[in-house]
Amino acid sequence: MSLRRQLFKIHRVVGVGVASVLVLTALTGAMLVLRGYLRPAPPPCVVATGEPLGLEALMARAVAVGPDELVTDITLPDESGKPYVFYFDDDAETVVYLTSDGALIDKRETANGLTRWLFRLHTGEIAGPSGETVVFVSALGLLVLTASGLLMTMARRRRAVQ
Repeated sequence: MSLRRQLFKIHRVVGVGVASVLVLTALTGAMLVLRGYLRPAPPPCVVATGEPLGLEALMARAVAVGPDELVTDITLPDESGKPYVFYFDDDAETVVYLTSDGALIDKRETANGLTRWLFRLHTGEIAGPSGETVVFVSALGLLVLTASGLLMTMARRRRAVQ
């Protein structure tokens, strides 16, 4: 059997084996790019009625109304009336929205949202370590497909030159 035929056989077997995983990964990746449109809308702009608080006081307020966990991230408002957003490191992935005077606008648990589910599917995390291994092996398979395709092309050109 010629080198080109051997490479084509490897290329076909690997391609069939990893195609479904790679298509699923590509689809979920494309949807994650649009995650800003898939998330629930942020709470509406609310005008604070009291005196604005400093960031430390707002953090203390968020901790008081949030779960008994650490705040991992804060998003500051980029325009007037937008909320301060506090992200917590709990299993429910709680997010707390406060006005500049510390009033609670909304408190959400985001762990089981659509984008989190898509991310877990995209990385294989949804199936645990074996799912992550399948995604990793599929990525390696893509490299094998690329290499075998290039080698087949080079073998064809060598044969055509001879």
